[in-house]
Amino acid sequence: MKTELIWKLALGSAIAWEGARLFGSEYPYLAPISVILCTQATLNKAFRLSLHRIIGTIIGIFVTVLIASHIKINGGYLGLLILIGGYLAKWLKLDRMVIHQVALTILFVFAFEHKMKDYPLERMKDTIIGVMVAIIIQFIWSKFFSRNKPNAG
Repeated sequence: MKTELIWKLALGSAIAWEGARLFGSEYPYLAPISVILCTQATLNKAFRLSLHRIIGTIIGIFVTVLIASHIKINGGYLGLLILIGGYLAKWLKLDRMVIHQVALTILFVFAFEHKMKDYPLERMKDTIIGVMVAIIIQFIWSKFFSRNKPNAG
């Protein structure tokens, strides 16, 4: 199982990086982040986590872009944005995984949006590329390479 995970992470990250570059990304490292976070033991788990990542990214970008241009970059405001985003996700009855993704997105968008104005859109695009690669790799692996060995490692 560990060997399979290592291969999926390595192949998926390489493909996601190049896919992001192919689509003109200035920050191709964002796509492999999604691959690394969303690659799971089963296709169902990978799909569920990918969906949570996309929803959390959308909420995080929305909250940060809406507010960040009006405030200074510091820890207090970062905490406030995470509170707002986290409670928005809770209000929408989303689970803990989405709240984690909201916080992660707020952190990165808050830190980089002031320096790179296109960062929020690039983050969304590259997140989608990464989760698509993670799901495709998981699907291909489960159909052609997985042996379902309980003690494989």
